[in-house]
Amino acid sequence: MLQNGIGGMKNKSFILFFVALFWGSFALAQKSTTTLGIQLRPMIPSQFFGTGPAHQNTDSISATLYNHLGWNAGVVLRQALNKMWSIETGISMVQRNYKMDFESQRFQFGQSLSYQMIGYEIPLQALIYVQLGEKWYMNGSGGISFDFYPSNLQKFGNGLSDTAFIDVSVKTYRQNWMMPSLLANLGFEYRTAHNGYYYIGTSYHRPLNQIAVSDLRIESRGSGNDQLFALNGTYLTLDLRYFLPEGTSSKKKKT
Repeated sequence: MLQNGIGGMKNKSFILFFVALFWGSFALAQKSTTTLGIQLRPMIPSQFFGTGPAHQNTDSISATLYNHLGWNAGVVLRQALNKMWSIETGISMVQRNYKMDFESQRFQFGQSLSYQMIGYEIPLQALIYVQLGEKWYMNGSGGISFDFYPSNLQKFGNGLSDTAFIDVSVKTYRQNWMMPSLLANLGFEYRTAHNGYYYIGTSYHRPLNQIAVSDLRIESRGSGNDQLFALNGTYLTLDLRYFLPEGTSSKKKKT
């Protein structure tokens, strides 16, 4: 219990440090350019990052959890500090898509269930530019994201085996309502004065702990078996962004 308490205090201190750092930077850059953008980020599962198929076999259940292509969409607010450095924040809605394939040796029954986990992210990250040409820039960024999970979720199914009626459920329990994650990003940007900025890149998002546990239960007449799968929440994305022209933000400030 004491170790958990100390770990919780360290996480809170870590979060407060980043909040103070980034919001302090915002306060120092009030007179700099602020740019608003929208983004769409397909989330790509990868065995290398621990989000490939997860297999579990016992005497009672053989099951595989698949992490399918997910989606991350939202708005980005970029605050320029100088010609090389900016800071970014915003908010995104995240949909993680899963599929559970399973077979019960006990009940001689197999099925698949698909389900989604919805969350929200508020990133805070520092970004540095390297100008490659008159309108082309390469940038890299890193920071922290505050990931929010509104609730637990449940998915139900049923069927008939050779001997009995089978009830199936996948109940997913979040680890916490908020989870900090580390961010890293690399991309390229094409900037125009009147038509805005066009950006393509890739991001790596890694929670500091597993985000949830999915509990697969197969039962008949109140008797059954469970299989647990940890969801680590890590993902790699293809980032597509469009930023409004700087003049648009300036005009809005004046009105």
